[in-house]
Amino acid sequence: MRKNYVLDTSTLITDPVAYKSFPHSDVIIPIAVLNELDKLKKGSSEAGRNARVAIRLLDEISNRGDISMGILLDDDIMLSVDATYIDCSQPPYLGLGDPTYGDTQILACLQLRWHAHPERDVSLVSNDINLRVKAKARSIDSESHDGDRYSLSDLYPGAQVISNEDAGIELQQNSKMDPRCFNVKLNPNECVLFQADNGDGICMGRKVAPDCVKLIRKQYPWNISGRNKEQNFAIDLIMDKSVDLVTLIGRAGTGKSLIVLATALELVLGRREYDKFIIYRPIQPVGNDIGYLPGTMEEKLAPWFSAIMDNFEMLFTTKAGGDWRRELEMYQKKGKIEMEAITYIRGRSIPNAIILVDECQNLSKEDVKTILTRAGEGTKIILTGDIEQIDNSLLDATSNGLTHVIEKFKDSELAGHVTFTQGERSKLASKAAEIL
Repeated sequence: MRKNYVLDTSTLITDPVAYKSFPHSDVIIPIAVLNELDKLKKGSSEAGRNARVAIRLLDEISNRGDISMGILLDDDIMLSVDATYIDCSQPPYLGLGDPTYGDTQILACLQLRWHAHPERDVSLVSNDINLRVKAKARSIDSESHDGDRYSLSDLYPGAQVISNEDAGIELQQNSKMDPRCFNVKLNPNECVLFQADNGDGICMGRKVAPDCVKLIRKQYPWNISGRNKEQNFAIDLIMDKSVDLVTLIGRAGTGKSLIVLATALELVLGRREYDKFIIYRPIQPVGNDIGYLPGTMEEKLAPWFSAIMDNFEMLFTTKAGGDWRRELEMYQKKGKIEMEAITYIRGRSIPNAIILVDECQNLSKEDVKTILTRAGEGTKIILTGDIEQIDNSLLDATSNGLTHVIEKFKDSELAGHVTFTQGERSKLASKAAEIL
């Protein structure tokens, strides 16, 4: 028997895709919820960002049909918006409260569904304790929702794990295979791990042509080894000169920056395939800004690049030992390594270089377009970030430039993407990223 779930505002600002959590059910969003989201969307808080995400996703869904009648989503979810205004001065809605108050209209919508469908279970989904108590006082079920936020799982992942022993053995033995012969569907430059029927990994590959998946072999740029499949996928993409754009996303501690820096140093300083390595970071503070910083341009930028410097320390110390800072400064003076604020990229044309734009989730679509149009002949651009740590109050998980590029370039042969999921910094860092 199908169940009706009525979602309130607090549910959607906790989880903008909460309606995906109720398979084989009818999910109803009262119009009062949209009115409240409209008021919240202007805020710079987490609630404001999630309100914008929820509105944008509902708009995309409404383009598929008449959302007032209901639109069928995956997992047999029928999502609808109830635009009915209910006069709470008449029975059976007397006593619900001020009819202009959002909670009153949500309760009225809930009670209307309860009376209209006595043969079905009807439940309120709300993180507002008082609203849940009001529903229960009218003998209507209610529950809280603590689902995940709009997260990495909602984006194109850039890689698959496929159980196909024959395809894996073919790729392992011949170093390449035709995905069409094994009914393997991949996007351009999408990576894949083939597994045996018992779940054991066979080999890794990447689609490099419509009729070819090539074997990914282990590489050790700057004496660094990938610790998991995503890191090895990223190394393979960055080392391939035919891939001009690489996007990497993942939670803190998954190794995005370290892998990029090690691979870029190998290509620029080790193999000399590129002239220089340029690192850009947006100047976006976490929390309250501390104001202007004294000193030269390099001194002003130093705090923003402290995370990059930590990785450089490890890489140069591991590679050659000695005074890592002096060695880094030597390469900077020779013009092999540059670290700049993203503010100063406009107007540049940069040929035969590797450009890393770190913390790219804090850039808008227009900012990222400006960056990508700076690439000269032979330049590779790498964008990294974590869409769950957006510090720019004007952006959210769906409107930031990094998400935009990932979705727009997923069908391009010039680009490759990897979503990092496994933390490698420490057990504490991994657990904190997962549960907080």
